[in-house]
Amino acid sequence: MPHFKTTQLKLPNLPLRVAHPLGEFCFVQNFHSTQNPNFSLLQVSFIPKDSTKNTKKFFLEIKTRPKSKDKLQETIVRFDKNSRISPVEILKNALKILMDFQDSILTHNLNSKGIALEHKLPFIKSIEDFLDFENLLNLQKPKLKLEFPQNPMSSDSKDFPQIWLEIGFGSGRHLLHNAKNHPEILHIGLEIHFPSLEQVARQIGLHNLQNILILSYDARIFLELLPSNVLDKIFVHFPVPWDKQPNRRILSEAFLQQSARTLKPQGHLQLRTDSLEYFNYAKTLAQNFTTEFTTHSQINADEAITSKYEARWKRENKTLYNLEFFALRHSNERKLDFAFDFLDSHSQPLYLYPKNFQKTKIVQDNYFLHLEDLLLEDSAYFSPYQTAQNKSNKPRIQESFRDSNTPHSSCLLKCSFGDFNYPQTRYVLQTDSMEYFRETPLPTYLNHQAHLRLLELIQNNFKISKES
Repeated sequence: MPHFKTTQLKLPNLPLRVAHPLGEFCFVQNFHSTQNPNFSLLQVSFIPKDSTKNTKKFFLEIKTRPKSKDKLQETIVRFDKNSRISPVEILKNALKILMDFQDSILTHNLNSKGIALEHKLPFIKSIEDFLDFENLLNLQKPKLKLEFPQNPMSSDSKDFPQIWLEIGFGSGRHLLHNAKNHPEILHIGLEIHFPSLEQVARQIGLHNLQNILILSYDARIFLELLPSNVLDKIFVHFPVPWDKQPNRRILSEAFLQQSARTLKPQGHLQLRTDSLEYFNYAKTLAQNFTTEFTTHSQINADEAITSKYEARWKRENKTLYNLEFFALRHSNERKLDFAFDFLDSHSQPLYLYPKNFQKTKIVQDNYFLHLEDLLLEDSAYFSPYQTAQNKSNKPRIQESFRDSNTPHSSCLLKCSFGDFNYPQTRYVLQTDSMEYFRETPLPTYLNHQAHLRLLELIQNNFKISKES
């Protein structure tokens, strides 16, 4: 994990703008936890020079370990995992800029290695890029036209030739093979392992492949966000079997429902596994979807490309199983138009009153809401690295703020919520108004229910009703 350690952190005057060959970094403001006196989050943005690329927003985590009898005080600065972005070089560059302000660096791992940022930036996408799927496809069309003018395309995204989705692409051997050999097809890859994502992004840049997009995201949620009837193929090759925790398997009734909806008629879902238990589990699931899919199975089928794990298993004479699903019908369009605004019942803006905050956990039948922390901008907080006199273990908030009955101008609420199986962590940023930091929650019914409960808590000054 990219980071640096220092004996005494020195923050520059904020906000700070720093030029970069590919854009500009902006260090916006620092938010200090009211629950942990030695923890804060520094808000950062990276604005690419290419105006077609989205601004990357994230937090850097600052954690101080106070001086003790045996150890000196030290502060570690690293990226916040809840707002992590790709490529990782953006995070490293932000940390390097901040490290240059320090007088006493203890250690760091920010030396550059691998391929340059510009070779990865265009190919790694974020989930918000896919929320407007029509626009995403329209942006891809000119690239394919320029690369392959012999394949003219309609201006209607529904006539986009083909889209293949690979879930858990690992080393990327299968994904890259398909992209190279099928240049007329848009290939989308999902991988939650960040090092694998970065490695494949390097290969995409080196081979200048214009027909491939990758992102780090949970496939079970990703499918729910796609429009109906847009995919031609879905590859699920050698997923983790989770034999002892079957609820964590990628294949489930919900996954097959979303696959049937997003695949075009005669679209193809391919499961490939070395686990007989997983294979039998998938066949049992398929029995509940006879009106959505036809299925057939194969054992030790030869594929056009062999992954490194598959090659090893073949050397060990392990049996490999294929289960093929073919979509039978056209699905109705579905719109996800839930609002995630911070408005009261009269459509007036809501504001946080931080002095009323308390950690809260609400559990309902289908969803939960957990308020984890409230962080205040440094002007309202005496932080350890700004004021050496703060030796207590409790947060020190300025008295003028503590006694105020008006909302604080800038603060950050950390919360997690949603489906028990697919929980999300989000930050709510309050400046002149309130909004979710970087992006709104995924527009699902359970996320919206949790959001409505959050609005209720804010309006009631964080007081919980008895039925909760």
